[in-house]
Amino acid sequence: VVDKVEVENGNTALREVVLHRGGAWIALKDSDGKYFMVKQYRYAHGTEMLEFCAGKIEKGETPDETIVRETQEELGYTAKNIKSFGYIIPTCGYSMEKIYLYYGEVDKKVNQHFDEDEYMEVGKYSFSEIKEMIKTNKITDAKTISIMYQLELNGIEWI
Repeated sequence: VVDKVEVENGNTALREVVLHRGGAWIALKDSDGKYFMVKQYRYAHGTEMLEFCAGKIEKGETPDETIVRETQEELGYTAKNIKSFGYIIPTCGYSMEKIYLYYGEVDKKVNQHFDEDEYMEVGKYSFSEIKEMIKTNKITDAKTISIMYQLELNGIEWI
């Protein structure tokens, strides 16, 4: 939407706002101590990006429900010991989007099934490998970087 607003000095300005239901991301840890990540093409940036498992919150769905659904769809697992890290606001200047961040551990194998418009490669990486990819700018996704920071802040992983 584009709104006409009055700014602090009394002038008017246009403000564009992207209306978005938000999304949920999870750092899912396997029994070998590695984290599942997905590589997928991101059209807006014209490149493949490596990220933690994620998805948009569907209408009528809670972030908790979204993360359960997406973990099964994209990774083919259920999760246990799920911990919520709250949410981040990735682009406060023009979007309403909130991204909810989670940690979980692999529970049971289930059928993986991508949406019709999705294609992604799933891989597993150690915490230190992910940190190195962030350090060398191979991972630039802010959501993934935020979850990594939360893993350290919450004592799940250490520097």
